[in-house]
Amino acid sequence: MNRRHFLTACLAPCFAGGQEGPPRPERVEALTAGPTPRIALNHLGFLPDTSKRIVIRASGPDAPREFLVRDIGSNRFGWGGEPPLPRELKRPLTGVACDFGPALTGDFTELRRTAMYQASIPGERSVPFFIRPDLWRRTLHKAVSYIHAQRCGAEVAGVHPICHLDDARRRDTGEHRDVVGGWHDAGDLRKWMSATMANGFALLELLDSGLEAPGVDPAALAEEFRWGNQYFLKMQDADGLVFHDTAGGVNGDNSDNHWTDNRPGTADDRHINPSKPGFIQALFTALEATAARVLGKRDKDYAARCREAARRCYAASRPGGGTNDLAFWTRAALALYRATGEESYARDAARLAGELAALAYSEFPGSQTIVRGFWRSGPGDPAPFVNAVYSAYPAIALLEAAAALPRHNDAARWRDTVRLYLDGYVLPMTARNAYAIVPYGLFFGSPTPEHYRPLEGELTYRYFMPVRKQFWWLGMTSHLEGHAVLLALAARQFSQPRYRELAFRQLEWVMGANPFGACLMTGEGMRNPYPHSRYVGLLIGGIMNGIAGNTRDEPVLDMEFGYDWRTTEYWSPHNAHYIWAVTVLESSGPRA
Repeated sequence: MNRRHFLTACLAPCFAGGQEGPPRPERVEALTAGPTPRIALNHLGFLPDTSKRIVIRASGPDAPREFLVRDIGSNRFGWGGEPPLPRELKRPLTGVACDFGPALTGDFTELRRTAMYQASIPGERSVPFFIRPDLWRRTLHKAVSYIHAQRCGAEVAGVHPICHLDDARRRDTGEHRDVVGGWHDAGDLRKWMSATMANGFALLELLDSGLEAPGVDPAALAEEFRWGNQYFLKMQDADGLVFHDTAGGVNGDNSDNHWTDNRPGTADDRHINPSKPGFIQALFTALEATAARVLGKRDKDYAARCREAARRCYAASRPGGGTNDLAFWTRAALALYRATGEESYARDAARLAGELAALAYSEFPGSQTIVRGFWRSGPGDPAPFVNAVYSAYPAIALLEAAAALPRHNDAARWRDTVRLYLDGYVLPMTARNAYAIVPYGLFFGSPTPEHYRPLEGELTYRYFMPVRKQFWWLGMTSHLEGHAVLLALAARQFSQPRYRELAFRQLEWVMGANPFGACLMTGEGMRNPYPHSRYVGLLIGGIMNGIAGNTRDEPVLDMEFGYDWRTTEYWSPHNAHYIWAVTVLESSGPRA
């Protein structure tokens, strides 16, 4: 396509408002779930060996007492000439306590035969769904294709012409620096380091696993990683530290969120944010060290370059901080140890893991006896740790430490800390809703003027981010997918099938088992919201920010084509966590 015509047709309006600032009421807060659909289940379906659940939003004397599951796609035979199946299966529905309102649940785990099915209650049918052994693996190529479609500095056929060959100019000095490449990070054209490095981790996890998935080629995964990593390596300064972002604007505004003429030195040049926060350094160190280990057999010279970049960044940094940063730095030190075998990195990783484990509440805080094991925000900050993207990372970091350093004197303590988080916090909190999702987090009292659900004593909780704390809030997709990763890893390390089942519940919410009956991945399922993707439109495999809350902590989602970024924007961490979770589940779970 002629670039000038493309710009004329597709240039979206840039918004002056930044992503920082005071909260304000938003239109999406009124977009709660309607009376239908009442049926909620995973639009993909189920693996033969996993539990199979349906949720019905209903109560009272007119609520259905049973549901029906019908084989609609196998001509009464399973695939591969399997014996004939019953045409119909009726099972009872049971009322359950649910924070989101009255609900019924039903179980049809006994169905294992590969086929396409449909569930129904009087007056409503579900989305058709599969039971099949490659159910999740078959979606990986779509999730990976989204990353490819977000390439910056290249033409992506059918998506956009070559772009941003003039990236970028330092915002502080005005000096031009070649940072061409990488990936656009969301439904925009910006290149946040933290968000797009998540893509790199996901590609390496999938490549390292050796998992065979339809349409996923290991050589293509390695090549895609190298495309993104060229940008990350270019963002490393002479002092070893890396810059925060390219085209992120001023305080997250949209001043750099635009197409350019591809000619350096003109008025539309975009800018590098030269700040160098610690968590960016930790992510960069971990990514480059992981790349050195995973890609070493394919290209020793490239692996050496990545390893040296990781060493330089780590040496120039000061690992430590609050709970979030400690989790990142623990993973960074572990990645360097695994890439180099040097004991100094193992000692650092153990020290950081110890500091992280010490921040978990082993007792019942806040005058209550329901939950414990969750994290403080940091040393000297007793507020429970919450994070919309990385909420599961403290526990993931400790699991990785225990796996990488199994003979360390504190390895058992790290594992016990994770078990306490899962058994003392995750399990009791997921039992409070019919969908079995992990709430956003705990709070002491009500820190903002909106509803916080009482737990016991001083503790309250919300399923979704507070909307009167700050301007920036969004849906819970990465929070849930991150916990799916954690639960999948824990199921493998502790041989606990219930953790694996709960991991699937988190992913099922994203893929349609939610009050809106909406699948949040473009190109899978039904009732997909139209994404906030103002520059290139629909991207197959793209996953949206997802269901958020309002002041009453009710689920909200823009199903009205309103381009609400908080709930419908694509964002790289969602695809990254999805790929990671499915990779772990499919690499370690039983086969039918």
